[in-house]
Order: sequence, then structure tokens, then C-alpha cells
Amino acid sequence: MALWHATCGYPCMQSETVPNGLPSGFSFRSGERRKHPRFDMHVPVFLRGMSELWMVTQTADVSAAGAFFVSERPFLLNTPVEYVLTFPPDLTKAPQPLRMRFFGTVLRCERVPEGNGAFGVAVLNTAHRYLTREEGAIFDTMEQKLSAAADPKAASLPRKTGT
Repeated sequence: MALWHATCGYPCMQSETVPNGLPSGFSFRSGERRKHPRFDMHVPVFLRGMSELWMVTQTADVSAAGAFFVSERPFLLNTPVEYVLTFPPDLTKAPQPLRMRFFGTVLRCERVPEGNGAFGVAVLNTAHRYLTREEGAIFDTMEQKLSAAADPKAASLPRKTGT
């Protein structure tokens, strides 16, 4: 069921059950004993320990209660963290990507087998909020800088921005 968020005007998804038709790339793990279903969702995410610099990593799965990331560095248990996810329009039915900031604590951090030194970081969410367009623009700028660093040719191309 889609509801409109009063603050930002974006549609919000609220459901007590797993929908029949999940978007491509999402799968519900059967036999799961957790309270909230986890969905395979591999998207870039901005992640940091509180008062640290942002780093870009990727989600491995996401649920209503938290997320699991792959990180180049370990995090101590119970470390407060924050992360920003960008939900694509095909998932949210919003006219443009929707950014949300989550706050949480690290529940587990373990070395990923055959992960070339990467760590799996499980986070339990404690709070979240929608980013305003102005706040989202900060992350748009960081993404553009990362893209330019990865592909210098892309930096000279005009970018379409959602306003």
C-alpha cells in the first residue's frame, strides 16, 4: 500500500506482508525466522560511523529493521552508524529517486569469505528520515565526483538533474 509522506510529498511503502510481485532484483528468503523479511538489494550506499567521513559501499540485503553491507573496513560492535540509501523510482513509484538517511548500530561485523579483505556489516536501524531535495543534492554532488573519478570522460558530459 503506497502512502504519501506528509513532509516530503513522496510516496512511502507500508505493508505488513510480502507483496506478490517483487521488483526484479528482489527476493524473499523463505524459511527466514527474522521478524522482518530481508530483500536482496544490491545498491550503492553512503555509509559512515558517526562523525566520520562518508564512504561508498554496497548493500547486500535490506529489511525494514536494518541492512547488511559489504565494506572495505571493519566496524566495532554497537558502533553508531548512519547510511543513505537511494531508492529508484521503479521501486517507490516516485517521479525521481528517493533518498533516505538511516541511523543504526552495528550488530555484527565479519570478514567476507573470498571477499579480498572485505567485511560484512549488519546494522539495526534506530531511526530514519527522508532527505530534503537540498540535502539530497549534497549526495548527488558526491556521486558526480565519484563518477568523474571513476570515468574522467563522463565528467565532461552534461548531467540531467532532477529538480
